[in-house]
Amino acid sequence: MTMKILLPPLPGQAVLCLLIIALASMITGCQEDTRASKLDTQRASEVSDARLKQAQSNLLATLGQSPTAKESQYPADNTESPRTLAWNPPMTREDGSSLAPGQISGYRIYYRMKHKNDFNIIPLNDASTTRYRLEDMPPGAYEFSITTVDVDGLESRRSDPVEVNLI
Repeated sequence: MTMKILLPPLPGQAVLCLLIIALASMITGCQEDTRASKLDTQRASEVSDARLKQAQSNLLATLGQSPTAKESQYPADNTESPRTLAWNPPMTREDGSSLAPGQISGYRIYYRMKHKNDFNIIPLNDASTTRYRLEDMPPGAYEFSITTVDVDGLESRRSDPVEVNLI
C-alpha cells in the first residue's frame, strides 16, 4: 500500500490549476444543451396546440355552438349567421416558427356528413378569406375541419373536427 502526502500548491501551480479549471468550464459551456432543443420543440408544440384550440373555439362560436370545457376560451366574432364558418389565420407553423400572412396561400375546409366516412374538400385559394357561408349546404349533421396551405403548397394538419347540425 502506498501513501501519498499532499503538499500545498506552489503559486505557479495555483495559476496552472485555475487555468485548467477555467478551460474545463469553457469547454463544458460550449457543449450543446440537448434540453434546450427539447424545450423549444415542446414549446412549439404547445403554441401549435393552443392556436388549434383557438381556431376550433372560434369555429364553434361562429356556428352558434358552445365550446366544451376542454377548449380555448378565446372570444370569437359572432356577427355572422350560424351558417357561416369563421377562423383566424395562424401566426405560427406547427413547428412553432413564424408564419407571415404573405406565406399563406389559402385554406381547405374538410367536411362530411356524420354518417359518411369520406370527407369532401372545399379549397379556398385566397389567404384573405377567413369565412365561409354554409347556406347552400343541405340540412344534416356535419363535421368540419380546416387546414392552412402555404405558398409552397404545404398543408397544416386538420383542426379538431367541429360537429354542426344544419337545420
